[in-house]
Amino acid sequence: MISMFDFLKKNKVNLKKEADTSEKDESESNVEIGTGISINTSVRQSTSEANIKYYKPKYSPKTRKRYYDDSNARKSVANKTFNNNNNKVRDPYTGSELLRNKSEAKKKYGEDWQKHCAEADHIDPLNKFIERHQDNPFLTTSDIKQIGNSEDNLQVISRKLNQNSNAIGKGGSTQLEWASNSKKMKNLEKNIESRESIKRVTKKIKKIGKKAERRNDSKAYKKGLHNAFETAHDAGKTASKNAGVTALTMSGIFNLVSVIKGEKSGKDALVDVVYDGGKAAITGYALGGGLTVLSHTLSCSSSQFIQGLVSSNVPAEVITAVLMTGDTLIKWGSGDITTQECMIQLGAKGVNITTTGCAMAVGQTLIPIPIIGAAVGALVGSILTSSYYNNLINDLRTKKLEHQERLQIISECNAVAEQTKAFRNELVAFLNSYFMEYRTCFDDALSKIQLSYQMSDADGVISGANEITLKLGGQVYYNSVDEFSTFLDNDSIDVF
Repeated sequence: MISMFDFLKKNKVNLKKEADTSEKDESESNVEIGTGISINTSVRQSTSEANIKYYKPKYSPKTRKRYYDDSNARKSVANKTFNNNNNKVRDPYTGSELLRNKSEAKKKYGEDWQKHCAEADHIDPLNKFIERHQDNPFLTTSDIKQIGNSEDNLQVISRKLNQNSNAIGKGGSTQLEWASNSKKMKNLEKNIESRESIKRVTKKIKKIGKKAERRNDSKAYKKGLHNAFETAHDAGKTASKNAGVTALTMSGIFNLVSVIKGEKSGKDALVDVVYDGGKAAITGYALGGGLTVLSHTLSCSSSQFIQGLVSSNVPAEVITAVLMTGDTLIKWGSGDITTQECMIQLGAKGVNITTTGCAMAVGQTLIPIPIIGAAVGALVGSILTSSYYNNLINDLRTKKLEHQERLQIISECNAVAEQTKAFRNELVAFLNSYFMEYRTCFDDALSKIQLSYQMSDADGVISGANEITLKLGGQVYYNSVDEFSTFLDNDSIDVF
């Protein structure tokens, strides 16, 4: 059976063909590291802001009144209904005359006033609407309130029908639940003053309710999609700005040093600075927006494991690390290569991922000017580590050494590698907690997907993918190609 690691090795999209940076300019390596750190920081901040923006209080009588219900909207609909009908309003289901308020109804109808007192009712009840969209990661409390209290979700009916404390009242139930209650429908039949039969009234109740639910769900889906794109765009702009400024500043410092040392002309240095800044800005926009949406969406997952990853910013950090180092660290973490092989493959970049990041933090503390201090710190950190490190690697590669001397050099290499332990331990912990728990499921599922793909069995591919979805705590919406086609045509399903 093909293992998950083998499958990923054969099918991965490797954005860098070679992780070894020995042939690349060291300053470029540090600029990329600085860009990655900047993007990670930006994603963490944007995700935190999204979590606050899209937090929605759980529904209760107290939160309903404070956050979700809109008494002004109900009053407005009632007034509009009476004004548009010259104050001659009838209940849409019983045909009873409705009056604006309690005093008018009591004055005209006495003890039977509740049957004729008008009230605005939510067709799609607020509690049911909130329940369906509470976990939508890109709907705000304000969105829920606006959609739930929109004019087309309010109807003017009698107080008697709107109350749940009597034999015919709708209360907080849906139209379908109300119409499906045979006892209430039987009692409602006695209160119908129009010529409509209870059968037609029941059908009317269900039809109006179904349309309202579909309309509200469609609004919620479109609003959530709009908010997701808006969040991605805003987060992308922030990450793009931060990454671009970081890259421009760091590249400017490194290239200035190169010009002073006579390694580059001023013109070439300027071109490189502009290129580094533009590249970082584009990368920042794409990763910043995408990772923020991904992180916030995963934070709403029912899986505690997924929530734990997001709270530690693991998605952003792992993706950025892989972009900068290829799969070398993953091989190292899974034991496929030794520490010495990992160091040789990574080159100076492996050490600089940690040393540059630490040096940037120190530089920012000493020079509390945004970006500038971090860039200066990165320059100092790279100068302190690169020369010593490269000499050690060169000795490992080229010199034929006596056993004792080789052990001494390896010992020195390991001492340098200690600087990367914090990053390594985090990645190893991630790999262990994720892959050890989920490896069997993933191996079986990916093998099934590969075999089904080779046999042109689309249902088998879907089945394998669903196994992974269920393992990660997700919800499966289809199990075959036919069900998938139905799923695409169904606007009532909210994938968020």
